[in-house]
Amino acid sequence: MVFFTHSFSSLIVLCFEAAMMSPMQIIISQWLTSLKHYLLMCLLLSSPDRLPGSPYPIALTGLSYFLLGLLLVEPQRSYGLISAQILLELGMLGLIAYCGLALKQLLARFQQTFSALLGINVIITLVTIPAYRLIASNGSIDGNMLLYVTLIILLWNLAVLSLIFKRAFEISTNLSAMIAFCYFVLFQFSVYWLSP
Repeated sequence: MVFFTHSFSSLIVLCFEAAMMSPMQIIISQWLTSLKHYLLMCLLLSSPDRLPGSPYPIALTGLSYFLLGLLLVEPQRSYGLISAQILLELGMLGLIAYCGLALKQLLARFQQTFSALLGINVIITLVTIPAYRLIASNGSIDGNMLLYVTLIILLWNLAVLSLIFKRAFEISTNLSAMIAFCYFVLFQFSVYWLSP
């Protein structure tokens, strides 16, 4: 009886706390939950179904991704080019998510899937930029080290993308890996074609 009373009172307190949160606090809470699962997905420990089904974390994550893109601006890459590449990437990921979910009749998962695809790009970019800058800061760029780091990041990115496609579309690992690889190749060709 004591356990039941304690559990019931805890439930009431949690309900009141949720009701007393402002809309901004709820949005921030959803985004922090999303960030936690983006990180866990990058470690292959979570899946898109654990993300909040809300557009607000997607908007905040998209804004973060555009702000990260500003760190990539240099003489060879303008704001416009970086923005075009990000929009191309988001458009392609959104299209793949939509088509895959539509074919499996799982469109209710679109927001969570797109949020996952966007979020993992933010996390991987947050790791990639300092890694490349660290290699470049050593004075002379070691070609082998740059190649190894690029290969590791590429394989990591493909593994995480494959995991998201597998769990969101409910498909085999081989098929999800093929989708991730085809997306990567198509995106790279598109970026090469767009580059001046």
